[in-house]
Amino acid sequence: GGESGGGGGSGGGETGAAGGGEGKRRREAWRRLCAVSLLRLGDLARYRAVSEGGRDAAQRKRALCAAAASYGGAQQLEPGLGHCYHQQAVLAREEGVTLDALFGYLRALLAPEPFAPTAQNNLDRLCAELARGPPPAPPPPLASREAADWFEAAVCRLVASACLGDGAASAEDLAGSRSLLLQLSGWLRVSVARASAPSPKRVGVALLVCIAALHLAPPPGGGGGGGDCGRDGEDSSCGEGGGGSENDGEGVGESEGSTASSRPSEARAAALLKCLFCAVAPAVQQASQDVADAGRDRRLAQLLGAVTPLALWASQHANRRLWALAEADRSDFAAALARVGNSLPAVARSAAAPPMSAALERLTGFAPLAPALAAAERAARRRGAARRVVDDSDATGLVAALGGSAFAALRHLATSSASGGGTAADFVGRDRFPLHWHPSTAAFATVPELHPAAACAPATRQAAF
Repeated sequence: GGESGGGGGSGGGETGAAGGGEGKRRREAWRRLCAVSLLRLGDLARYRAVSEGGRDAAQRKRALCAAAASYGGAQQLEPGLGHCYHQQAVLAREEGVTLDALFGYLRALLAPEPFAPTAQNNLDRLCAELARGPPPAPPPPLASREAADWFEAAVCRLVASACLGDGAASAEDLAGSRSLLLQLSGWLRVSVARASAPSPKRVGVALLVCIAALHLAPPPGGGGGGGDCGRDGEDSSCGEGGGGSENDGEGVGESEGSTASSRPSEARAAALLKCLFCAVAPAVQQASQDVADAGRDRRLAQLLGAVTPLALWASQHANRRLWALAEADRSDFAAALARVGNSLPAVARSAAAPPMSAALERLTGFAPLAPALAAAERAARRRGAARRVVDDSDATGLVAALGGSAFAALRHLATSSASGGGTAADFVGRDRFPLHWHPSTAAFATVPELHPAAACAPATRQAAF
């Protein structure tokens, strides 16, 4: 009686708080129910497309579009639900877009609510098929129709090799992967410089696939796979439709014969990421110059759409995830980041709280980018700025939004890698990435800025010893 009658005012406040919490839980339950319903509708549309086969191409295309719209709606409602990305991957396999299928399976595993083990089984099976298949033909001419297809086939082959791990590769496979990586590096550098195939959007997807593969790999120093996504090996898919072939199209029923997943190769995933980014960085610099000379910002907006997610990721993970690269390759990677950062236009460098782009908003729920996106939101709130979302069709706004996000991310990486002075040799270590910010010139560089006082520091230390 004393407890119930003594605190009327506080009890009313607690009742209001409880009521608000109950309302929030109901809204979340309704949102989850709507997302799962959209997944079911997408499955029905996809089954209809499969049943059509080759009988009615128009009807099949409409069914596939309806499935894509349903899966996309579910993703918008529940971006942290790995089931959404798994179904998009299944749909991509149905449409023959293997790069999107790889990305979907990887996103399903790296979501806050991963769709495991189904996505892992299907990823292993897809990678095994890619590894067993014939290697891609020699690179086609840049202007040919086969150029974009060859790029995606080469990337998929290399990602599959990295995901299967070193234990599943023979010496011949490793040699073939190294040769293909060299071919891809030279071909892509020339292709992007000439604004030929592949499109910047597809290069961006390839970069995200490499990032995801890095996060499935065991982190440096040991540990199991998937350390950054919180997986524990259990089936942690959503309660509604957590498994079974009727929910996922390529579900547990079809994957029971899969072997245990291999440990992905962090070194090969990092090498492919470095190859792709170093090929694109010079094109970003050229596109920035074109904006300054002629005001053509569409190309720069497209390229920034590809590289800004990588800059955001690097600001949080480069020190840890790129240690698998050799020292020279880390320096090349840092030089490419510096090249991009130094070429950004003034509108990107001056944005205190850059607006969000629709492209980055669609990456909500992608665990490797979650810390960087959350940090950007916190920075915007500290400045009291409501972050507007820039549509994909607004090229000028995208340059400011994506470029501002990339510049802020690179500044964060450079300042976190810096340590007050000394020689370049002082900055070689497992805990630092060789990207630095020089306040005197307002530029990025791969070596620290030496101040007059710091120049004599090595001699002072030697005398002390």
